[in-house]
Amino acid sequence: MINKELIELECKENIAILRFNRPEVHNSINDKAMEQFENHLDKIEADYKIRAIIITGSGSKTFSAGGDLRYFASLKTYDACFAMSKRMQAILERLLYGKRVVIGAVNGQALGGGCEILTACHFRIAASHATFGLRQAPNGLITGWGGGKRLFQLIGKSSSLQLLLTGETIDVSEAMRIGLIDKSVAPDDLMSFAIDMANKINKNAQVSVEVFLKLAEKLEFDDRKTVVKYETESFAKLLMGNYFRDIVKKYE
Repeated sequence: MINKELIELECKENIAILRFNRPEVHNSINDKAMEQFENHLDKIEADYKIRAIIITGSGSKTFSAGGDLRYFASLKTYDACFAMSKRMQAILERLLYGKRVVIGAVNGQALGGGCEILTACHFRIAASHATFGLRQAPNGLITGWGGGKRLFQLIGKSSSLQLLLTGETIDVSEAMRIGLIDKSVAPDDLMSFAIDMANKINKNAQVSVEVFLKLAEKLEFDDRKTVVKYETESFAKLLMGNYFRDIVKKYE
């Protein structure tokens, strides 16, 4: 158990699969899992061949239940709680604001911080039996990994408040209706669908994918003029770039 991978990293050609691997505690996250998460992201970011990331859970019952309550109980000071929150926020921001597309493949229930992890994915695909619940309020907490802000941006104020304030669990149909999930598939098709989606994206120019991801990030933080300027300048640079020039040589 000492050497157990709490988060497994599997590489399939140009796709990295990160799999939460603590089914005995609903794939929850503790400090050791965070450390492995960080180390895996270091490896992925250093490998230029990896162009997409798929995040899923082991087994068929749980994607992730978020923070490990035993680990949370061990945090005895405000500073320790604050540091843990910032650490996991930084991990998820590396996903959302990185150079690789991130696909969440929800293999079962996503609870609490598990839903916060999903809000840091660019796309969210779920098995048809998956369920979702932000259970922070029933436990006297709020979102601690930056998921509250991302949820409001993703599905809007009303739907977000309903999930956050009631703590209710919803099925995949409702999750799709409000925009939390993009697609539902049969459980046996989940990973093949996610991999196929990653491959469709990876067939395109990586430089274009990176600029689109950056554009989405800038749209979140920058004013309209700055975003438009970035989009226009990036287009002009890519129009003069080697990738496009090689394509249009036959027209010269």
